[in-house]
Amino acid sequence: MRWLLMVYSAILNGLLGFVWIIFISKLLDLFNHSGKSIWMGLFIGIATLLFLDITTRVFESFDKDKRHPVRIAGYVSFGVVVLICIVKLKSS
Repeated sequence: MRWLLMVYSAILNGLLGFVWIIFISKLLDLFNHSGKSIWMGLFIGIATLLFLDITTRVFESFDKDKRHPVRIAGYVSFGVVVLICIVKLKSS
């Protein structure tokens, strides 16, 4: 059962990481055209806090312990997806 929760957490948080990258890249495109960098930073910061809130609410359903293996698997998958997407965006 724990392995199934770990896989579920990894897939769910990987998807959240991918959606976060898409959202941030669209915001960057939008604000680069208008040239308002202060608003871009503020809005990206707020969006990141909202995504962090979503991930903590998802993790509440797994366990309260922050070092639980299911939570760690989710954190790692979120980070890996974000890093892979950033590398892909920079190379293209």
